[in-house]
Amino acid sequence: MPEAALDCPRQHTGDLWTKQRTSFVHWGYNRAWYSWSDIHFDGPDYDFTLRHVEAKDRPMPFGKDYFNPKNIWIPQYNYRAGWFFHDRWSVSLGLDHMKYVMVQDQTVRMDGYVNGTRSIQHATAEGSRDVRLTQDFLKYEHTDGLNLLSVDLDHYDQLWASRNNTFRLNAYEGVHAGPVIPRSDVRLFGQGLNNRFNVAGVGVGAQAGFHVWLGKHVYIRNTLKAGWIDLTHVLTTGNDADHASQHFWFVQHAIVVGASFRIGGGGSADH
Repeated sequence: MPEAALDCPRQHTGDLWTKQRTSFVHWGYNRAWYSWSDIHFDGPDYDFTLRHVEAKDRPMPFGKDYFNPKNIWIPQYNYRAGWFFHDRWSVSLGLDHMKYVMVQDQTVRMDGYVNGTRSIQHATAEGSRDVRLTQDFLKYEHTDGLNLLSVDLDHYDQLWASRNNTFRLNAYEGVHAGPVIPRSDVRLFGQGLNNRFNVAGVGVGAQAGFHVWLGKHVYIRNTLKAGWIDLTHVLTTGNDADHASQHFWFVQHAIVVGASFRIGGGGSADH
């Protein structure tokens, strides 16, 4: 058999549009929702846990900034690059830039203590009590990114194709895992800063969604992702002895636009 014929992937009637051995990249935006979280703070002269703390994301109002190249890093964004190693399977590496903002002025349960040597205003003996999370007590945000850098493994199934195969609709599902690298903006007892990027923990979970091909190379992807984030070392005041830890569930909805292409030789990806 000629060598060119061996290189051309087989096309199965009704099967997924042949994408084996092609690469892809995409970019888009997300919204995120979080479960409550117990946040533990410790350092010199204090050690306490805030129970059932609520948080939300911080989306940028939709407008021209989403399309301005100067401002594409401001909203909650997603980008990813990957490879179809099989018609129905892909592996990819990308970053989900979510934002996590503690709801200010909520009342929560506090277990632990704060010595007067650390904060006269908020000093309290060992015990449990209700506290209001005012600005002078605590500001806690991962707003320069609750950044999940994950490897995703996805499986695809074709649901529909137009008569001339110009448009195709696929469903897909997969799993993800990787480090979480936030830049945390924290003020504790009025002391703190917008910290440096820091590998603070890990995230794992699963995703599912729809993948719409608009021609042979362009696609739109609509994804619902859910998972567990465990942050064991969050930077807080800028003092190396001060840190926080927390874990929580998250749900993310993202819409991205991407392109598929073949790098190097081997002919077209769409025989």
